[in-house]
Amino acid sequence: MKKLVIIGNGFDIAHNLKTSYWDFREFLKKEHEQFLYAFERMYNIFPPDFSDPRMGADAEERWNKKIKSILWEEFETEIGKPNIAEMLDASESILEQMDLDGGNIGIEDTMDEYWRSEYGFVQKFQLYVKEWIEKISTNHVKPIKDGIIDDEESFYMSFNYTDTLENVYHIENVLHIHGGVDRVSWVEPIMGHCNTKDIEYYKNRAIKADEYFDEGSASINHAVVDYLKSIYKNTDRIIEANIPFFDKLKDVEEVTVIGWSAGQADIPYLKKIFESIMENTVWHVYWYDDKAKTSLIAAFDEVGIPNKNRNFRKSSEYWD
Repeated sequence: MKKLVIIGNGFDIAHNLKTSYWDFREFLKKEHEQFLYAFERMYNIFPPDFSDPRMGADAEERWNKKIKSILWEEFETEIGKPNIAEMLDASESILEQMDLDGGNIGIEDTMDEYWRSEYGFVQKFQLYVKEWIEKISTNHVKPIKDGIIDDEESFYMSFNYTDTLENVYHIENVLHIHGGVDRVSWVEPIMGHCNTKDIEYYKNRAIKADEYFDEGSASINHAVVDYLKSIYKNTDRIIEANIPFFDKLKDVEEVTVIGWSAGQADIPYLKKIFESIMENTVWHVYWYDDKAKTSLIAAFDEVGIPNKNRNFRKSSEYWD
């Protein structure tokens, strides 16, 4: 019987690997602090001065909890929602200071250069993702399950960047759908949002501004698009690039999901898998906590996977 195993970040975390979004922030704070603070400012996060004697003893703990809820807990969803209004306001303020008698003509190159200096830092985002993930070694990791699935006809699709499956469980031919470390994937690690709506909206605003020779407006709208695209994960393109893998799933009778909560950005993959497998394929889905369970149920409902084909269990049952 052919099976598909879907692995998410909870799998690596269960092996005590530091692969959470918060771990990525800790890496940035240690290695690229100025980038981190510039990035967080885009989401209205400004670091307080913890040396201020007026700050309570637990100030940093409370602060970390707050910014987790604002940005880092649902990181790939939230990074698609920067404070665009502030970017637009900054543009208006600069244009007012320029006091152009002839209107916003002949200034686009100057404005473009300014926005690159303000927001160009984000171009390093994916580079730092790769730098972070390449530092995570699985050489010390021991298996915590005798075998994932011992069926030679099984397929493996991982949302993780690490080589845990390959190095710890000696499983080969794993599809790392979002890329991974050099050892297991020729695709660079991809982290990002799927907010195509705002990308298209501000792209159209830039086009209209160009039509009216409003170079100031065109420039800032292009800057918004460039920022969003720098941290964008094109799921349609990723799926298209992996069609041969999905085509192989046509005879899959059983799917096991572990460590994956099927966030909104991952819905297209779930939909493609459901379209690719057999109609009566059984899904064994292991959830870590109530939040993950709720997310998975919502995703399965949205895709239309029948209740009779679902078998939801706590992840502790998987590891037992």
